[in-house]
Amino acid sequence: MGNFGKSTFYGGIYAKDQHQNQEIGQNCDRRGKFRFQRAVLKLQGMREFAKNNWQKEKKLSISIKNNLKSHLWEKQDLYLPVLIAALILSLVFVSKTAFSKTVDSTNNLPINDNYKVRLIGTDLKNQEGKLCSPENDEYRKNLANAELKAKTGEDKKDLLKKDVEKIVKGTPMAAMIESISEKPRPVAAFIVGIAMKESKFGVYSPKKNGRDCYNYWGFKGGGTTVAGGYSCFNSPEQAVEKVGGKIEKLVNRGVKSPAQMVSWKCGSSCAGHGAENVRKWISDVAINFYKIDSRS
Repeated sequence: MGNFGKSTFYGGIYAKDQHQNQEIGQNCDRRGKFRFQRAVLKLQGMREFAKNNWQKEKKLSISIKNNLKSHLWEKQDLYLPVLIAALILSLVFVSKTAFSKTVDSTNNLPINDNYKVRLIGTDLKNQEGKLCSPENDEYRKNLANAELKAKTGEDKKDLLKKDVEKIVKGTPMAAMIESISEKPRPVAAFIVGIAMKESKFGVYSPKKNGRDCYNYWGFKGGGTTVAGGYSCFNSPEQAVEKVGGKIEKLVNRGVKSPAQMVSWKCGSSCAGHGAENVRKWISDVAINFYKIDSRS
C-alpha cells in the first residue's frame, strides 16, 4: 500500500517520520525499564550483601562477647584485684586534684586560696613561697639527707658510748661516759687510753679536801690546782670538756696515734724520761685507744 492509500485508510496524511519517532520512543522506554530493573537488582544485591555481613558481624560480636565473659569469669581472681587497684588509684587522683587548691585545668572546683604545696596535677612554678611538700624533689632530698645525717650521728654516738662503757664500766670514769661519747671517736679514744695509763680510770687521781678532782689524765692546765700543779675540776663534764678540748687540738694538728701523743707524757722533749718508759707509756695507752679508734 502506498503512502496515499495509507493516508486514505488511516483518515489523514501518513507521516513516515511520525512512525519512526514512535518506534524510537518505544525503544527508549524499553532501555529505561531495563536500566531501572538492573539498578533495582543491583540494590537488592547490595542489600543482601549488607544483610549477610551484618549477620556475620553480629555472630562474631556475640562470639567475642561470650568468649570475653568466659575469659573474665575464669580469670576473675586476676582481674578483680587489678580493677579494684585501678579504682582506688582513680579515687586518690581525683581526691588529690580536688583538694589541691591550686589554679589548674585538672581542678575546676571554686577554690580561692592557694596552698604552697604541690600535689598531683598542680603547677606551682609561678607561685611564691617555699615548697614543703613531700612530693617536691628538692625538699624530699634535703629531708632524706637530714634524716640520714641525724640517724648516722645517733648511730655513731650510740656505738661510741657502748665502746667506752665496755672499758670504763665499774670505774670512777663511768660518770664521764655520756660526756666522752659526745666527742669525736679519735678524741674519745685518747681520753680513755690516757686515763687508763695515768690513773687506772680514776682510781689513782688528785683529790682536794677529800673531794675527787676528776683529773684522770695527769692534766696540768691551770685553774684550780692541787699539789704538783694538777688541775682540779668541779665536775666530770668540766673535766672531759677541758681535757677533751686539749686533745682535740692535738688531733686536729695531725696526732693520730699514741706514739704521736707521747708529748702528753714528755712535754717538749722525752730526753729525760728513758726510752723504756716512753715505750711503756705508748703501749699502755694503745691498749684501749685502738679498742675504740679501730671503728673510725
